[in-house]
Amino acid sequence: MKSRTSLLTQLASATLFLFSLLSLLSYPVRCQDNFLAIPNGAAEQYHFNFARNFFASVEAEKAERANYIAALRELEGLKGKVTASPDNLLRAFHLYDKVLIEFIRHYTYLYLRYAVNTTDEASNREASKLDAEFSKRTAFLQRELMQIKGQVLNRFVEQEPDLRIYLFAVESARRYQRHALSLQEEEALSITAPFNTEWQYGLYQELLRRTQFGTVGGADGQLDVRRQRAGIASHPDRAVREAGFKKLYLGYASQRDLYAFALINLVRARNRLAQLHHFEDAVEEAFFKSYWNEAEVSNLLEEVKKAVDVYKRYQRLRADHVKKQMGYVDVNLWDVSASLTGERLPRFTIEQASAVLREALSPLGSEYGRELALLLDPSNGRMDIVPGNNRKSGGFSKGFPGVATVFFSGGFAGYYNDMRVLTHESTHAIHRQLMINNGVLPAYAEGPHYLFESFAIFNELLLPDYLYQRETDPARKSYFLEQFFEGKGMTLFSVAQEEAIELAIYSAVGQGKIENADALDSLTKQISNRYSTWSAKHDELKMQWITSTLFYEDPLYDINYVYGALLALKYYEMFTRDPNQFLPRYLGLMRNGFNAPPDVLLKRYLDIDLHDPGLVTDAVRLLQDKVDLLEAVYSK
Repeated sequence: MKSRTSLLTQLASATLFLFSLLSLLSYPVRCQDNFLAIPNGAAEQYHFNFARNFFASVEAEKAERANYIAALRELEGLKGKVTASPDNLLRAFHLYDKVLIEFIRHYTYLYLRYAVNTTDEASNREASKLDAEFSKRTAFLQRELMQIKGQVLNRFVEQEPDLRIYLFAVESARRYQRHALSLQEEEALSITAPFNTEWQYGLYQELLRRTQFGTVGGADGQLDVRRQRAGIASHPDRAVREAGFKKLYLGYASQRDLYAFALINLVRARNRLAQLHHFEDAVEEAFFKSYWNEAEVSNLLEEVKKAVDVYKRYQRLRADHVKKQMGYVDVNLWDVSASLTGERLPRFTIEQASAVLREALSPLGSEYGRELALLLDPSNGRMDIVPGNNRKSGGFSKGFPGVATVFFSGGFAGYYNDMRVLTHESTHAIHRQLMINNGVLPAYAEGPHYLFESFAIFNELLLPDYLYQRETDPARKSYFLEQFFEGKGMTLFSVAQEEAIELAIYSAVGQGKIENADALDSLTKQISNRYSTWSAKHDELKMQWITSTLFYEDPLYDINYVYGALLALKYYEMFTRDPNQFLPRYLGLMRNGFNAPPDVLLKRYLDIDLHDPGLVTDAVRLLQDKVDLLEAVYSK
């Protein structure tokens, strides 16, 4: 039992935190003059501390790479002998775990150095080279694992029980037996990957860098059309928003032939590589990795498309509300992203955003809260969020057993979307940290990414809910409810649209039906009209095949957001119905890692059947109820 003094101290601390939080929440929605998302003098704290979390210097990283190479050579010493005995097999797993940790530590360091300074081409090349070499030199392991016979494996486990924990790793390798090439072929494809499927994203980034998107602005100064597009979208001056929207797409259009060249050649290369591995195309290969097949994904996307009316209803509701409030004769896409009161939209300093995030996610428990606080503490050097030139756009997190979990943002400017990205990517980081704390083996620290995304999207739903429930100002209350949809609530539909476009591109390129930007525009517009009320109104949106960065950076990844959103909406329903029953099981799933197929894990921990058609029905019903709530709020 805790002492009375301890309890009083905790109560006092909690009260102080509550008052602090209330003061934080009152500030960002009113005072916008001379706003600084990261206060003067604090910017240096919000960069990665590479020396503390990775290596003391570039030279130190290169020197320590010798240890990684030595471990890799030790693993290679088992080539051709991995399954010769139980001892060899267990040793191979242990050595691979060690090599994998060291590879990811070095690769992450190089990747992060490039992310914070995209002119550091040397780090980018080194990371790509390291990745290709790792794949080439470890390719033999999966090939030997997939060839082991079931009877032999069972006998090995009887003789060496410590192998039992690696059984799913063997099973995962054996899934690819039909898609295996000779070792020499696998090694050749691994080492040539940068020349086959990586140059296209490099070209995409270079096109963005060289394009003169221009600036727009009014009395408060000029804003860079692309780099400060969030500020433009929320600008109180309608003319500034319109000019920013049109200039942005004019910039994309100026290089559309080269964007098309990059995308079409990427699709062709990925399709051909997949066919070499005995898949029909890159789509089948991508789905196979996540334990789906094309029929299942097609059925899901079709069910989502059938329910798209709830998405269009939301779009019309937003437009009608803007029209009524502002008295516009005609409402455009750039009109729904700004405040309707004439004030600027809420902004949060990084300290305020961190406090809100910790409180909004406090239902996830003490371990989650402790790890989140450590990540957000700038003294730990695990965040890099200061805006600037030559930084990767967007946000991401990195982490692995034996490797620091970190968060990167192209630039935290204090808008709600910046806080949303912080919520999303910090969830990935904490998910990885929870697995580390639970002792998850490196072999099981990665898995189908739609589970990763489902956790992050669920937290993105909790954030606007928290802000909405605690807000008293009607206009700001409406704004936070809108962010439930704009953040990730409608991802089920918005990203289903993107994925439908991407899948159609892969199919059409494979059939030789797409050769240029005009064909990509036409296909994109045709599909977008089925999902969006805006695509017919704004011809610029036919260039979504350019603005969807993942088409180039991480092809066919978008389907993870569709499945992730579907699951997140289910989590949200379960959480709101019975948080005490849901949360321990949910956190158990987060901590567990990926030592079984994803559908097995979902059933085991949350009793969710991934193949249940009722998942879409339940998600749509939840969204309909939320849209009803928004309509009621608007009518007050």
